[in-house]
Amino acid sequence: MRDSTLIREIKFLTFKPVKEQAAIDLLSDEELHELAQKLCNCPDDLIQEVVLLLLEMPEEKWQQINEGGYLRFYVVRTMMTMATSKRSSFSKLYDLHNHKKVDHEREDYDWEKEDDIALLETLMEELHWYDREVLKLWLEEGSYRKVGKKVDIPYKSIGNTVNKALEQLRDNYYAIHLERIIRERCRLPLD
Repeated sequence: MRDSTLIREIKFLTFKPVKEQAAIDLLSDEELHELAQKLCNCPDDLIQEVVLLLLEMPEEKWQQINEGGYLRFYVVRTMMTMATSKRSSFSKLYDLHNHKKVDHEREDYDWEKEDDIALLETLMEELHWYDREVLKLWLEEGSYRKVGKKVDIPYKSIGNTVNKALEQLRDNYYAIHLERIIRERCRLPLD
């Protein structure tokens, strides 16, 4: 009994510095910082939250992730989930899904993306009401089957509707961009 306790303590002491070094490396990783900046307006807090999660992780899970070679995948996936899920405590704490509270003053704010989103929202309003609502449900639920179950419509029909709506959005979006390019090249005024 005493030997197994000693062995566990030796394993704990052996792996603890590795975990702490990994945490330090994550805090100074430029690629992760760039990703965090793209995901939210509080990148340092996001990375620190993930590091804290790793440090508080049970040793068995840490060993499995670290020895399995997918620590970076785990970190990136956790960051994305924390920043993009409306239900994550991090997202709620920093009010990340309140689109009225967007920081337009950030120097890396993507105005082109904002314009594209506004254009797509306008184009979505032009869709037939049924197509628009099915597309919105699909965007929320993430799969044809989930939407089909929710509204009691065959998933194949949901898939056909979503594909038709996406194709219509794509065609209209590219047609507008093409018209803009032509007008800019010919120096015609934009409507």
